Amino acid sequence: MRSNEWFHIRLLLKRLGILVVLYALCRILFFQFNKDLFPDLELRSFLSVMWFGFRFDLASIIYINLLFILLHVVPNPWRETLRYQQVIKLIFYAFNGVALMMESGDFIYFRYGLKRTSTHELGLTNDAAVLPMVIQDFWFIFLLVLVLTLLVEWLYRKTEFVKRRAALPAQRLIHYPTQIILMVIILGAGFIGARGGLQEEPISPSQAGELVQNEQLSELVINTPYSVLYAFGHRRLRDPGYLPDDRMDSLYSPYHAARQLSTNTDKKNICIIVLESFSKEYIGYFNNGAGYTPFLDSLMGQGQVFTNFYANGKSSNQGIIAINSGIPVLMEEPFISSLYKENSFNGLGSLLQQQGYFSAFFHGANNGSMGFDKFLQRAGFNAYYGRNEFNDDSYFDGNWGIFDEPFLQYTAREMTQLPQPFLSEIFTISSHHPYTLPKEYQGVFPKGEIPMMEVVGYSDHALRQFFATASQQPWFSETLFILTADHNGPPAPSSAFYKNQIGAHSTWMLLYHPNGDYSGSTDMVAQQTDIFASVLDYAGYEGPYFGFGQSVWHTTDTRLAFGFHAGTYRIIYKDTALLYSGNEIDGLYHFPDDSLLTYDLQQTAPATLLFMEDRLKAIIQSHHRAMMYNRLTAQ
Repeated sequence: MRSNEWFHIRLLLKRLGILVVLYALCRILFFQFNKDLFPDLELRSFLSVMWFGFRFDLASIIYINLLFILLHVVPNPWRETLRYQQVIKLIFYAFNGVALMMESGDFIYFRYGLKRTSTHELGLTNDAAVLPMVIQDFWFIFLLVLVLTLLVEWLYRKTEFVKRRAALPAQRLIHYPTQIILMVIILGAGFIGARGGLQEEPISPSQAGELVQNEQLSELVINTPYSVLYAFGHRRLRDPGYLPDDRMDSLYSPYHAARQLSTNTDKKNICIIVLESFSKEYIGYFNNGAGYTPFLDSLMGQGQVFTNFYANGKSSNQGIIAINSGIPVLMEEPFISSLYKENSFNGLGSLLQQQGYFSAFFHGANNGSMGFDKFLQRAGFNAYYGRNEFNDDSYFDGNWGIFDEPFLQYTAREMTQLPQPFLSEIFTISSHHPYTLPKEYQGVFPKGEIPMMEVVGYSDHALRQFFATASQQPWFSETLFILTADHNGPPAPSSAFYKNQIGAHSTWMLLYHPNGDYSGSTDMVAQQTDIFASVLDYAGYEGPYFGFGQSVWHTTDTRLAFGFHAGTYRIIYKDTALLYSGNEIDGLYHFPDDSLLTYDLQQTAPATLLFMEDRLKAIIQSHHRAMMYNRLTAQ
């Protein structure tokens, strides 16, 4: 075979080699930006990460550059013309430029979500007003992307060639049989590379931890473009078929009738307060008084604290959905941005209307933020109060919406106008990146290991002022307050527990009533979807409903918390956690004694393993079928 028959193959391999180098550099940069989240990573382990990461890099490169590859290997008489090569280069930069922006975005975003960006995070980009904030705060990432692009351009130019027609034969002959054979070989090799090998199933993000035998390193092994591509290819759920129907229903069913709680026959008001990113590690109550929330600490001393409570997800739209619909996080995308977003469901607002409740949601963010207004309308809420309703942009934080203190004061006054009994829900916004404070409070609150701590102090102060005003309102003494966080915030460098699958979702809940009905603490396992069931129970709702949760007043029930994050399902029973990839068990851990999830108990606790695995499979199967067949309402 003549060497010139290989010319375009060699050219293609050199250009794809540039991308291999780029992806390797990006993985090193990703690690450098987030190395505190991967503590004690030895050189040998890092080299293993780079080696196994190459499989994911190669798969991403092939998927993204399929058209680029075809234009190199499909034999045709135009491949050596200037115009043809310019088109190839344009395609190279268009597709790989988008991939590079995704990858570099995770240099920063990863520590907030503790997972690579996927279709879920891309769905949050509809808040266009936030873009100037991102450019201002993370300008150095754009500069870094420019430097990487210049490096790629420098290397790509070394592969360019110019052939003048005068120097070529009048008609260049192409040996099509040879070229077709080469094309088939390259495409066959590309197919294997895109699958990540010759195994039965293509590699998936959930397998990354298995390759390096360390689940915590899985997000370092994969790359963001692959995470996005895989998520887009798996948006549609499949019935896992783990269990026969009767076995599944006997282990877990989201279809049930609520039991009336007789103590609320007088229909007391209910106020749910969701505090943005209020992690347990920021709260003094959970840290021997060392925290940034003096008012919340004092309130916890007057109510009942749930210390073994879990967020269903890692983003606001996952938490708000769980609380208001009883739908947990058991797929990659939040319900309201998934393929199943048009499914019928009954939310808190619509079910409580049957009990005579008026429902209102207060959120100081820009109206339309994360689609909450439309979701809550579908959930049956009677009213929505956002930045537009507040109608005074002198308190605008310049990014997300109205600062917490003025908006919570507005909320306390507006709640006085609501018909009683009411369900009000308040979702704060200020304890969030970019950590903006009103001018009069700059330098007032303690700074901690990370900038998040200071704005948590401000939001805690705003909460104090809200309760001071609310306590003067006629509805206050007749209202049950349920406080929790939507999800955890970014972990401090020293907080190892809050970086793993269990700690990243370990949060809190507080029941507070001014008459002192609730006090002390409980280590009962509970989760955000339990708020949905508990509110229905407290309001005396007696009808059937759909929801993956249990009332916290049903203390004799088997208590479970579960969810899905970064390709891994989890279930918690008492003080034991099970991690599951969807195909095999990743580990069984007694986390109070093993907070870093080091000692796998699968071999030493087979009965517990079987109990938790069966119930998790029943939960996953029930969820997927309900989504697939539009059965998110009482049957």
